[in-house]
Amino acid sequence: MPWCKATNLEDSLKDKLDAQITTDSLVGDNGNTVMVRIGQKRDSDWTYPCITVYQESEDLTSRLYIGSNKRDEKDLMIIEIYATNDKERKYLAKWLSDTINDGWQYYTYAVNPSNPESPLKTIGDWVNVDFLTNNKVKLGQNISEIDANRHRVSVNVWLS
Repeated sequence: MPWCKATNLEDSLKDKLDAQITTDSLVGDNGNTVMVRIGQKRDSDWTYPCITVYQESEDLTSRLYIGSNKRDEKDLMIIEIYATNDKERKYLAKWLSDTINDGWQYYTYAVNPSNPESPLKTIGDWVNVDFLTNNKVKLGQNISEIDANRHRVSVNVWLS
């Protein structure tokens, strides 16, 4: 299936985070490079620390102006941090918010027939960000190790 706006947003954000992790030589307290994944974590094929990104929903409720059928499109993006400890969780949350605060470049992706593992990407608009939440996920006391130091950042994004 071809990419759509939601998957282009996810892949563009992953590209931004991967590039910044490389630039900053970002590693966790355990020495592992921070991994970025698209989609909610549903398997055990990852290591700590890990950041997951996904587009949760699209808001099409507002029109650009009265009488227009053109919508003010905003997407809710969820970014979750899975850290090894509370100190690492706080550091990664600060690093993440600083990294995406100014937005990121939006790309459209397409299948690359000669190399399917490396899709073609075309530069597009700029993604703007409004932070909605940036806090620890609190699930009580008897929680799994996976969720013990989880952090969630939710942002509304739009293209300009």
